Amino acid sequence: VEAVIAAKDGGWGSRYALMIGCSAVCLGTDMKLALPSSLENHYEMLRLLYTGCQVIHGNLEITHLQGTPDLSFLQGIVEVQGYVLIAHVSVAEIPLTNLRIIRGGRLYNSSYALAVLENTGIKELQLRSLTEILLGGVYILGNPQLCYPQQINWIDGDVFVAALGQPCPAACGSRGCWGRTADDCQTLTHVQCMSGCQYCKGPQASDCCHDQCAAGCSGPKNSDCLACHNFNDSGTCKESCPLVMLYDIKTHQLIPNPNKKFIFGIICVKQCPYNFLTTYSACTRVCPKGNQEVITIHPDGKEMQKCEQCEGECPEVCYGLGMGNLQGVSAVNSSNIGFFQGCKKIYGSLAFLPQSFKADPLTNLTSLQAADLEVFRTLEEITGYLYIDAWPENSGDLGVFENLKVIRGRMLYK
Repeated sequence: VEAVIAAKDGGWGSRYALMIGCSAVCLGTDMKLALPSSLENHYEMLRLLYTGCQVIHGNLEITHLQGTPDLSFLQGIVEVQGYVLIAHVSVAEIPLTNLRIIRGGRLYNSSYALAVLENTGIKELQLRSLTEILLGGVYILGNPQLCYPQQINWIDGDVFVAALGQPCPAACGSRGCWGRTADDCQTLTHVQCMSGCQYCKGPQASDCCHDQCAAGCSGPKNSDCLACHNFNDSGTCKESCPLVMLYDIKTHQLIPNPNKKFIFGIICVKQCPYNFLTTYSACTRVCPKGNQEVITIHPDGKEMQKCEQCEGECPEVCYGLGMGNLQGVSAVNSSNIGFFQGCKKIYGSLAFLPQSFKADPLTNLTSLQAADLEVFRTLEEITGYLYIDAWPENSGDLGVFENLKVIRGRMLYK
């Protein structure tokens, strides 16, 4: 499977880091504190996910690392659109030295944009470039060797920091610090600004940043921002992406915009990344209500997946776990196996867990049998994931999936 993915997408780098504009964007994870089945594979997954990555479309979760792994692949990350979680690692340093902004689009435990929990080895966070957390609080607890974060000037929000007391280097003056050297002094882009500046690179009026900037700037223009407050359009920060349709004042009609772009996170893109669906104005993994998924083939042979509004009621589709009438259901079992009868395409995922094949007298649930799984003989496509943690003892293969051609992976298991 890895060879097929590499050949289709041009290698592991392009599989995980999508070049969009001037930034390499990669997808984050949503595992929280879950323990991976293999620590070696877990490190390798993190390395593959974030090598060459600059912007993380999701959460950055660095967990369950031991020994002395090479984490230099984290040094290129400059922006995280969700939260940052560092937990249960025994390494001494997490080199996120170029991370400028945590946007907090998703929060850990619904509250925190930065959480550093139960790390036995970490001595310094070294977040020397971090100048902005747009949304969410900070929670740092249970790190017996960690120094310095209590010296940081946390601007606002829900902040709880428990760390060892350690004075900052003299070079930092009244500023806080992330570590023991002069390079670790906190960079302030809020508190030393001239009145009226939201962000700045110094105390003078000429040091004010453009109002579309976040995390600071190198100059006054909206192309000088270190990060964008709203949207990044090919390196220029804007309030919105170029619209799909424009109003023609001569004809008083809406006309197509030849320079239109779609919203992908906070980035404006000409085309949605591979395996994302195109809507009227944005890239998504699931079509909105009243729309159906349509696949078209470009003249160059490339496949384009988009959402189109249904004429009348949308045709019935087969929903998998996490979608439609199976929202919140964690496994295929005897109560829902009938929903997959005759399905060629499943919108959602399939998971077979030990409880799938056990009876439960309390809920009057019978155990799945090998014969029940024959409903999947017609299946050709799954838009989410296929996870098999258990299987009938009297079934020695996965032949019921003999016609399955595509697992799109728009949703991933853990």
